[in-house]
Amino acid sequence: MTKHTRQIRILSVVGLVCIIGYVFNVRSINSFGNTLGNAFGARRFLAGLDPYLDSSLLPPWAQNNLVDVTEFPDPTRETALFWHVPKSGGTTAKRVYECLGQTLANRLGADPRFGHDQDEEIVVFHPFATEPEIKFVNVDTTTKAGVVRAARLGLVPSGMADIIFAMDVYLAADQLFDPDHKGRILALFRNPVDRAVSKFYYLQTATWERTFKPEWQGMGIVEWATQHNIDENFLVKKIVGKKLQDPVDVGDLVNAKEIIRRRFIVGLMVDMEESISRFNVILGLNFEDTKGKACKKQFFGDKKEKKGDKKEKKGDKEEKKEEVTADANAENGEGEGNPGANPHPTLEEGSPEYNVIAERNALDMILYNYITLLFSEQKVVIDAYASMQEQNVQL
Repeated sequence: MTKHTRQIRILSVVGLVCIIGYVFNVRSINSFGNTLGNAFGARRFLAGLDPYLDSSLLPPWAQNNLVDVTEFPDPTRETALFWHVPKSGGTTAKRVYECLGQTLANRLGADPRFGHDQDEEIVVFHPFATEPEIKFVNVDTTTKAGVVRAARLGLVPSGMADIIFAMDVYLAADQLFDPDHKGRILALFRNPVDRAVSKFYYLQTATWERTFKPEWQGMGIVEWATQHNIDENFLVKKIVGKKLQDPVDVGDLVNAKEIIRRRFIVGLMVDMEESISRFNVILGLNFEDTKGKACKKQFFGDKKEKKGDKKEKKGDKEEKKEEVTADANAENGEGEGNPGANPHPTLEEGSPEYNVIAERNALDMILYNYITLLFSEQKVVIDAYASMQEQNVQL
């Protein structure tokens, strides 16, 4: 066992011990009145167990420009920043919020075909006459140049965007926000191996993408993973602000864990509906009005349909190994009829191919496991926020 491997395993155990302590602390809550206080206590408890976790680890952009997870959400005083991790369900989230009538900052905002890419002030426009609920601001927050332009035009101070979608969370949080105009980070995460496999197959055929890779066609996935994949440990690198070609170590992982723990409302691709519902609480939205119910049914179906689907999906395990599925997390879209939908073979956990990719993304695998535990425990705080919002409505 190498020194690097030992460090990773030790840190993984430390992280698990921290979360177990967090679970014990949070689940001691017996009344709503103690929920948020306990959340603060749990955070201190978690930090105290792990000597690596300290407030000084937060970089200035996270410390000063972003709202803490345990601060009650107020959409009138903060702007949502959605970190769109490629191949992790971000486009489904974007489409849900288009359906719900939110004004978005994303890639299409500065598309020249809409005529707003040269504007010198922030404006809101409706790009599609047949879909009036879709609204964009006139900036592209998915590129470095676009983020710089959005900052120069005063995107966040303008208050015109409900949700900002960005591919580079470090850059966006640092450039677009400040202590007087704070952001709230939302993000969907996916198993790093599944995300890598999806990217491998998707970019072979995605002619509309700037990163289209026709040379990957016919290539074995192990060859690709060991010789051609340049974004190993993508999550850790992006969170701590490193370039894809830069090395990362256990210290970077620790920093990424602390930033996520204190500043991210996390969602999981494998539990998309629950994740979006939590984001809605933060955004002051819901699926209960007429429009919300229609959007929920459009993207998630209804419970009766889901029960029927589960029965139909039961089958022989050997068939599932060779199953070709419509990827739910195409980088530029999810689902049937979308140009970003990405049918591809899947890898079975524990297979040689799976293990190769997992080992080459060891820090991201640890981080993802940590995120899944945070997802479970953040439910306490999100539920508390929802209850407080309901009480405010009644008043």
